[in-house]
Order: sequence, then C-alpha cells, then structure tokens
Amino acid sequence: MLNLEAQSIPMKPCNEDEISILKNLSPTKELPLTYLEFMYKAGNGADFLAGTDYSMKYILELKEWAVELLGENNFSEKLSDNEFVFMMHQGYMFWYFNLDEGDDPPVFLYDESLDLTEFKKVSDTFSKFLISLYD
Repeated sequence: MLNLEAQSIPMKPCNEDEISILKNLSPTKELPLTYLEFMYKAGNGADFLAGTDYSMKYILELKEWAVELLGENNFSEKLSDNEFVFMMHQGYMFWYFNLDEGDDPPVFLYDESLDLTEFKKVSDTFSKFLISLYD
C-alpha cells in the first residue's frame, strides 16, 4: 500500500468520476492498485512532480505522445497494448508499467537523451518509483 499521508506533500486528488475514467482506460486489464491509490491522492497535481505530465489533464494523451516520441527517434522497441504510459517529462522521457505485472508493477523508462537500445527498468515496483521521485 502506498502511504503518502505521512509526508507533507501538497497534492490534489482525483474524484470518484475521474477514477472511473482511469479504470475504463484499459477495458481488458485492471490498472494496478498502487497506481490507482496514487491517482486518488495526487491525480490532479503534486508539487514534487512539477514539469511532469501524469495528471488527469494529460493521462488520455500520454501513450500517444510516447508512441510519437519513439517514432521520432526511430527506437526499435514498441509499446504493447498491455503497457500503460503513466508519466512523461518535458516531452523527451516517459515511464510505463505492464498491466500484467500485478498491483505494484515494475516501472520502465524511455529517455531520448540516453543511448538506449531497449526500455530501461528503473524500479522493481511502482511504489518504490514514487518514493524515489519524492526523495
């Protein structure tokens, strides 16, 4: 479980309607519980993520932007239908998880400023990834 209450992080939560929209983004797979908990607490903004697009304002476009970025850079790997792009920073890097990897899935990165030949695993779990962003 994600415990962000203990921290004094200014966050704007999602409401129930927005959480329902999120849940319907993947009609065949469920979104990870830790991701839904995070969005429920900070899905409309968090100060420690300034400059990073992840909120409800952008969530519907993130995967499209990620696919465009990969195409612009002629990156050999592609995103599958099971890979959910949840965050993008300044249009040159994004993070995703696989919907088949449980309620606290590993997180992967693409960053056009790095010389990557494959997506890079940056965290064993989504919750550890969030903690690393805050730290």
